[in-house]
Amino acid sequence: MRGDPMSVTKEFAVKIDTELSSWYDKRWDLVSKLESAEDTKKFYEKHYPTRVDEIEKAAEKIAVIESEISKVNVEILKLNKIYNQDPWTRAFLVLASNGHVHSSMDCNTCFPTTRYNWLVQYSNDDEKTIVEDAGQDACTICYPSAPAEVLNRPSRIVTADKVAKAQAKAERDAKKVARIAKEKANAPTASGEFLTYKEGKYTRVIKTERTAIIEWAGLQWTINKEIVTHYFDGQPHNKESIRVQKEKIAEAQEIADLIARNLAEKNGVSFDQQLKILETKYKKRGN
Repeated sequence: MRGDPMSVTKEFAVKIDTELSSWYDKRWDLVSKLESAEDTKKFYEKHYPTRVDEIEKAAEKIAVIESEISKVNVEILKLNKIYNQDPWTRAFLVLASNGHVHSSMDCNTCFPTTRYNWLVQYSNDDEKTIVEDAGQDACTICYPSAPAEVLNRPSRIVTADKVAKAQAKAERDAKKVARIAKEKANAPTASGEFLTYKEGKYTRVIKTERTAIIEWAGLQWTINKEIVTHYFDGQPHNKESIRVQKEKIAEAQEIADLIARNLAEKNGVSFDQQLKILETKYKKRGN
């Protein structure tokens, strides 16, 4: 463990490391932009050497980014000088699916390209606390004294991305609960479920009370339709035609009654009372 964790305050260590973490993140982004600009310049130099304007544009961009990186490095150097005067413990989590927690960014198991999540909440904590929370994610090179029973435990470390994911999941769950509650409140049944029924070979689904009322009104046209017994020329319909017409009317009546029964149960009224409500609304529509 580097330094004496009690020689500086926890608040001071977290403040410095939070600032440093921000500057390191900024430098990482700038380096990525620099590499992209350098690749662009090399591309034009190799494949389109006559496109001097594009090459110069890339060169100017490289110069600007390098200048910004230099400024960031100055800030990083200032803060690192403060740390080097009286070092404190730190913890870094490698940004990978199986990333380990390290005591520094200089562990020989990592690479120059390794990206870290700086766990500033552990700055100036004793090594035991860090290892206890890191559990199986603790690097055995950085923390060689970590007990085997600790290294076999799941990590208890909570990072910003984990918090964000948890919050996003909580928001999704809350929206889902609200949506289901709204569906149940608007459903045409007392149970809050959708109303399903068979219409011939098809299964129909009514999701809302409003739709149920519209569906009931639509069925009235079939229910109130007179059975046609003769063609326009006076010739009578055959028995099969009349039977089919009667069956359609009976089926429409059965569905309408099913809707009315469910609405009555949901609204806490009798079947007859619900029918009067539906008929009143039907008449107001001018049907």
